[in-house]
Amino acid sequence: MNPKTLMSSVLFCSILVLLASCSYAVLSTIVSLAVRAGYGIPVVLVGKFFYGWIILFIIVLIVFALYKHQRISWNKKRILSLAGTGVVMALVTVCYFNSLGYLPISLAVVLLFQYSWMGVVIESIANRRLPSKSKIISCLVIITGTILAGGILGSSLSISEMNLIGILLGLSAAFCYALFVFLSGRVSTDMSPLSKSFSISTSGMLFVMLFVGAVYGGTFVLEGITNVGSLAYSLPLGLFGIAIPIILLAVGAPKLSTGMATILNSAELPLEVLLAAVIILEQVSPLRWVGVLIILIGIALPYLIEKRIVSGLEE
Repeated sequence: MNPKTLMSSVLFCSILVLLASCSYAVLSTIVSLAVRAGYGIPVVLVGKFFYGWIILFIIVLIVFALYKHQRISWNKKRILSLAGTGVVMALVTVCYFNSLGYLPISLAVVLLFQYSWMGVVIESIANRRLPSKSKIISCLVIITGTILAGGILGSSLSISEMNLIGILLGLSAAFCYALFVFLSGRVSTDMSPLSKSFSISTSGMLFVMLFVGAVYGGTFVLEGITNVGSLAYSLPLGLFGIAIPIILLAVGAPKLSTGMATILNSAELPLEVLLAAVIILEQVSPLRWVGVLIILIGIALPYLIEKRIVSGLEE
């Protein structure tokens, strides 16, 4: 592959991961609207994963009907790795949603976005090599921007609100997301992105249903599937929280290092802040907008420092 083609491929995959991040950014606003409408978190959780799976299932049927699909060699290792990736993906939402029951949303968001540096650490451990200076600088800038954009500074947040269980859940959500991005780029890369995405979403959906059924009761699982009123929230949550980002990450993540992919995903918070201000009319302080700008600078830094995109993968 010549340098121009390689550059174009990495840039294209970077854009896909960035779009996946933007897709995730819509979720907080939709969940806020669903809760305002009277739907509980368990119902929203089941609806998101079930209808995201349904959307992917319809896409798979259409694609397989129109085109020849590759024969997949199924074995125990492949099944376990895809199932594990799906469970990790589901744990991101489960841990984050439950952290909101213990923490103010501003603190929960800041904890979740620690995945930016966690992804770099996971990549460093997997590759047995220290991360590049550009990634370290980028992570430090993004963490600073996240604290500002999350609204912690200048808020009335007290020590008593920093519940230990909530903090552990928030950090677990961050770790699971960083691990999910890592696995998206490493697991079953020989599969078509659509087949891989559908397999992962199936595992994630089954895990969420078992979790909600065991913790909250089977009636919440049934309501999440059958409540017609909640479809106004479940369908967009499934589309933007499951179908679109899983496919985009399945295509883009294998061409990028885990560190770069998680750094690019930090674009989610700036868009979340913008949507909260525009759609649910949340008051956003100037300090938070400064944080948004700092995050965007942090995302661009690796590319600006290196002057050019040689490869998303480290040699």
